[in-house]
Amino acid sequence: MPSSRKAKIALALALLLLSLSGIAAGLAITRLYRAETLVRHSYDVEVAIGDLESTLTDVGRSRLAYVNSPTPESLKSFLAAVSSVGAALAKVRQLTIDNPAQQALCDRLESNADQRVAASRESVELAQQNRSSPEKQSMITLQAAKGAFETALLADQMRRNEDRLLEQRSHLSQLLFTTIPSILSISFLLSAGMFWLHYRMLNRELRERTATEHQLRQLSLQLMRVQDEEHRRFARELHDGLGQNLAGAKMMVDALANGDSGNSQISAVSALLDDALSQTRTISHLFHPPFLDEIGFASAARWLIEGYEQRMGVAVSANIPQSEQRLPPNLELTLYRVLQEALNNIQRHSRSDKAEVDVKMDGQWVTLRVRDYGMGIPGETLAALGSNGKQAGVGLTGMKERVKEQGGKLEIKSEATGTEIIVNIPITPQ
Repeated sequence: MPSSRKAKIALALALLLLSLSGIAAGLAITRLYRAETLVRHSYDVEVAIGDLESTLTDVGRSRLAYVNSPTPESLKSFLAAVSSVGAALAKVRQLTIDNPAQQALCDRLESNADQRVAASRESVELAQQNRSSPEKQSMITLQAAKGAFETALLADQMRRNEDRLLEQRSHLSQLLFTTIPSILSISFLLSAGMFWLHYRMLNRELRERTATEHQLRQLSLQLMRVQDEEHRRFARELHDGLGQNLAGAKMMVDALANGDSGNSQISAVSALLDDALSQTRTISHLFHPPFLDEIGFASAARWLIEGYEQRMGVAVSANIPQSEQRLPPNLELTLYRVLQEALNNIQRHSRSDKAEVDVKMDGQWVTLRVRDYGMGIPGETLAALGSNGKQAGVGLTGMKERVKEQGGKLEIKSEATGTEIIVNIPITPQ
């Protein structure tokens, strides 16, 4: 499986883990919220039961206060306490409406509260009607005490039920509270591992691509070197083989022409041989000029420019100083091929009727500048050359690779008024 596909799978797994962990954490948080709500609900039930007991106790206390001192204020306190019992019972019933066991106890508690309130009302009515006696009040007090004891038992049973629920709900809440960080931690670690694996795979793919591009670049450079060597060999064969044969044939025809000067056909053959010999020499020099190996780049470049002007009719202003010392052979060949390709591009694409060639040397660097005044290079071609060079054309790409091999820099400036190619190469390899 390719590294890129493995990296995509690792990224997808990491994102899936993050999504699943987010969903799991969300569900756990929702359940935690519900558990905490139920815990608060249990506390609310216990508080409501305590409020009911307190209200019933207030009824008994206000009854005794009125019996001992029947005043309007004590009667008002009694009636207020009695009216509060109903609200307290209703609150307990509402809070336990989802619990049948508690509702059954609530029914018994309501019956007990009604009995206690009824006894207290009877005691107050006797006092109001002046029919109260210590014996009657003692009996009512005893009855109220029994009712209070039964109320305490029922309330305690309801509290125990709520305590059991509270323990369960608190345990669930604590479990969820510890589960959420665990889920998040595990998912974070797994996701981090997947992202790390994805990063490693991307790095591996990048290294593989870099290695492949390096190999392709080396193959391209090796191919250019083979082509240069083949050009050199082919130029030598043209010059030493076909060129020598044509030169010999020309000498024989000239000898015949001297013996028979009136034969026009011999003169025509001689002219044709002159032209063939000239073209053969030109082709040989274009493949690999002997000046480049013999006396260096400056002479070869001037010869190339002169021939280019004659063939193409383009006026070229050249400033190529003769160096006191020869440049390295590979550097001279690179400069020559760049100049040759730049001139060919002017003829094929630029359509400029004039151009400038300038060479400068400062001891450490040599700079070649070729300027034309024709059609500029399209922006997308320059962009492709600046990024990867795969769609910039064979000529420009080869020029870039040659310069890069020598440790130099290629800069192309192009606009509607023309194109300028600037090459900077270190004389001593970097």
